[in-house]
Amino acid sequence: MILLTAALVLVLLHRADGSPVHVAPSQITSLHDRPAVGVRVVSRAANCVIWLADGKVLAVLEPCDVVRKLLSEAGGAP
Repeated sequence: MILLTAALVLVLLHRADGSPVHVAPSQITSLHDRPAVGVRVVSRAANCVIWLADGKVLAVLEPCDVVRKLLSEAGGAP
């Protein structure tokens, strides 16, 4: 008998309000650095804006370069 296990890899990030959020790397479609000063699309605390496959937007405290590093370590990169 062969037993197959599927591993679900999640990356821990922090929303702009500081609360933790786990994200599946496969669901991230793009990353965008915080908009220029004066352009307010998301919270000022956000350092990276993440677009998800379901069309939702997630603003996180981590800078995009840190998010990219976490994604590459988890085996998935947008």
